[in-house]
Amino acid sequence: MSDLESSSAGEMESEDLRVTVEIRGPAVILAVVGEIDMLTAVPLAQAIHAVLADRPETLVVDLSKIEFFASAGMNVLLEAREIAGETRFRVVATGNATLRPLRIAGLTGYIAVYESLDAALIQPDHV
Repeated sequence: MSDLESSSAGEMESEDLRVTVEIRGPAVILAVVGEIDMLTAVPLAQAIHAVLADRPETLVVDLSKIEFFASAGMNVLLEAREIAGETRFRVVATGNATLRPLRIAGLTGYIAVYESLDAALIQPDHV
């Protein structure tokens, strides 16, 4: 796998993971595509940290296009939730690849998880 690279289009990409940054009003959306494992978790964490350094009102990590989600990815989300501070931290997770592992691990009671990007952007906090 190649190293993650930043591009001027607000996108970071490697062989197995692509992270696109989109600003929508007061929210920053990290749309994540591909696989999150012990190798790709590091660049995902770096992308999240870079966004949180700017202290946005809301950060949504959209995992709806993730095909594989290992425990390393869950650790990244837990750490991000811890360091988010005043930033509302939300995750979009759907189906067996992402939502099911988060539920089984009991993380849906700790991390605000939504089943769609629209819901994550407009619904009130529920954690």
